[in-house]
Amino acid sequence: METEISELKHQNGLVESLIFSDRKEIEFEAVYGAFPFKQHSEIPQILGCELTEMGHIKTDFMQKTNIPGVFVCGDNSSMMRSVANAVYTGNIAGAIVNMEMVTDSF
Repeated sequence: METEISELKHQNGLVESLIFSDRKEIEFEAVYGAFPFKQHSEIPQILGCELTEMGHIKTDFMQKTNIPGVFVCGDNSSMMRSVANAVYTGNIAGAIVNMEMVTDSF
């Protein structure tokens, strides 16, 4: 479906139905969607970090951003919103930061 959603009806946070811009209403027991993410801080943009189309901070597989020395992890860099993913990406970022510091020449 590509019709714009105009309203989400719910009862105490439990979705009951969606109302579309064409006024069609469909009842649901569960709805899954990919919604744009809004960063809760302007720091990534101030630093110049590139964002994905959905609003997450863009990283490579080592959690590096496009800005040298800036690493990110967790919900701000992934659509996978879970504690397990935050721990995983934080572990990767920490390991890579450590490696870069060990191999850096001062």
